[in-house]
Amino acid sequence: MRLTVLLIAVLSMGLVACSSSTSYQAAEKRGDYGYTETALGKDRYRITFNGNSATDKETVNDYALLRAAELTLQEGYSWFHLVNRDNDSKSRTSTSVSGGTGFGGGTSVYQRCGLLSCDTVVYDSPNRFSGGVASSNTRTSYSSSLEIKMGKGKMPNDAEAYNAQELASTMRRWMSTGSK
Repeated sequence: MRLTVLLIAVLSMGLVACSSSTSYQAAEKRGDYGYTETALGKDRYRITFNGNSATDKETVNDYALLRAAELTLQEGYSWFHLVNRDNDSKSRTSTSVSGGTGFGGGTSVYQRCGLLSCDTVVYDSPNRFSGGVASSNTRTSYSSSLEIKMGKGKMPNDAEAYNAQELASTMRRWMSTGSK
């Protein structure tokens, strides 16, 4: 009985981890959820924010912009100009079979989620009910990458130029209220 309760608790934690959106935080390593930055020169950086499948595209883009503003201020600059912007998405589909009307062999496919990612597992089971119903679930995760050039003094009059202090304040206010 204790083993059953423990197993249910562990599975529940895994499901919650897969359904929570990515927090605004530094990624532990490149490719993990969160932000990373790479210096491309004295005043140029590439900032990337990777979200999980519960983080929408707009939030991923906002988090990348927020990190660009914070990094600009941290480096002693007052504005940044977007040199390049790239968005990416990755989709995963999982299929599961349930129910059945008779004995037979078959293949089962299911998705197993841990704290950081989900895996698709496929196995053959020769002694199971067949004739079940298959259902699919597609999960999409987004990534936003920005290349910026930082500056001081007069900001260029350009739609791709941002006042770092204003942007950071606005984004933090949105994050704290949960609305835009």
